[in-house]
Amino acid sequence: MVPLRPALGTLSRGLLAGLALAACSAPPGDLEPLSHAAATQPRAVALHAPPRLHPQLDGRAFPDHVLALTWDDGPDVSTLRLAGYLAEKRISATFFVVDEWAGNLSEEPGRGAHEFETGYAFIPILGDLVALGHRLGNHTANHVLLASANPGVVDFELKENQRRIDPFLINELRVFRSPGGAWDDDAGAVVDQDPALDELVGPVRWDIDRKDWESSLYCRSDHPAFECEPAAPGRQSRVRPEVTARRYLDTIAKTGHGIVLFHDRVGDVGSDYALRVARHVVPELEARGYVFASPVLTFSPFRGRAGDSLTTDWVASLDRASITFIDVDGDGRADLCGTDSAGFGCARSVEREGRGIDRRPETFFEWTASFNASVRPTEPKTHARPGLRGDLNGDGREDECHVTRDGVSCALAGPRGLLGSSVWIAKGRNDAQGWMNDGMVLADVNGDGRADLCSLRDADADVGCALAP
Repeated sequence: MVPLRPALGTLSRGLLAGLALAACSAPPGDLEPLSHAAATQPRAVALHAPPRLHPQLDGRAFPDHVLALTWDDGPDVSTLRLAGYLAEKRISATFFVVDEWAGNLSEEPGRGAHEFETGYAFIPILGDLVALGHRLGNHTANHVLLASANPGVVDFELKENQRRIDPFLINELRVFRSPGGAWDDDAGAVVDQDPALDELVGPVRWDIDRKDWESSLYCRSDHPAFECEPAAPGRQSRVRPEVTARRYLDTIAKTGHGIVLFHDRVGDVGSDYALRVARHVVPELEARGYVFASPVLTFSPFRGRAGDSLTTDWVASLDRASITFIDVDGDGRADLCGTDSAGFGCARSVEREGRGIDRRPETFFEWTASFNASVRPTEPKTHARPGLRGDLNGDGREDECHVTRDGVSCALAGPRGLLGSSVWIAKGRNDAQGWMNDGMVLADVNGDGRADLCSLRDADADVGCALAP
């Protein structure tokens, strides 16, 4: 379990009127707020490289029986209960979050007494979601459709939301989904041309959607007497949660794998409809042998993790055959350990605050004599098991990776053994050069319950890790 991060309750909410996007106050730190004028003015386009146009991603290539469970539009008042239920089931879900819903601006705000008092500006639980083992995704600041939108609006909605999410992203994955799936090449060009959004992964689409948002408000059924109930706002008829769950299960059975779209903030804003649907869907999926993963099956880019020259010098002195990753101090983070001429010692895995534009926390190894003296590590009789085995998705099962001609391929474990594999690091990926060697291991170095891929670089004494999604 990762430490609970500060809630965002101190952040002031943006004052929005119509389509005029006012600036939101910056969180404590060195970030400057975005002005409305700066957000909506066309920006100069860099001509030195063609835009990538961020193609939409889906889960069609997922191995059979692998699902990514995703929830959009929250947080709402029942989101934390839903997240806690999923955590009890050891499911790491992805929540695509909105900062604040606003009248005459947000697309499809739904119905309810407090529909404009949702989003993490009002319900500051991002730290809680991460502490429960879930991922955060960017769903724009105000749930605005991005296709055909003013370039400045696209930039503002994604960048403003991302800078508020960044301090919570310990797995370093910046993933986003466009509201309603509304996306076009113009929106992609905006993302490509803004360095602050350069590492966004997505937009993430979906493969399975049985309209839970609409079902919470309307009765759409050929058998309304059996499948609907008078429980929508105003006692109007809606689809029973167990019926919506059955529709999802039927479609998942036909599709077999992929990204599933749910909403924790359904059309009936403030209701527990999403939680009730999940309580019907999840146990049945478990019984059918499905496993749950990130909507993007890939490790983050490799980064050197030796936090300072002292650590680098210590790594250089180690017998490479002795290096292992074990949690010495019991904080849930695997530390880097090994033997040199002075004996067995460890560099502690630590988290540092992000700086500048990139506010994502950073995971590093830090060797200090005081840490070794206080912990008094002794060389374990058995090191962490070598090889590429570890829990990649946080469900308690041991998954397995292999180096193939295509790169690093990984297979998640189901209740009856390993499922099919897919490539998590493609051969030739620029960031992986020098790290992909015989010394690679899987170890959870950032304490999120998911095993990361770590290695010593061939050319020097640096140690690097690509974090699990």
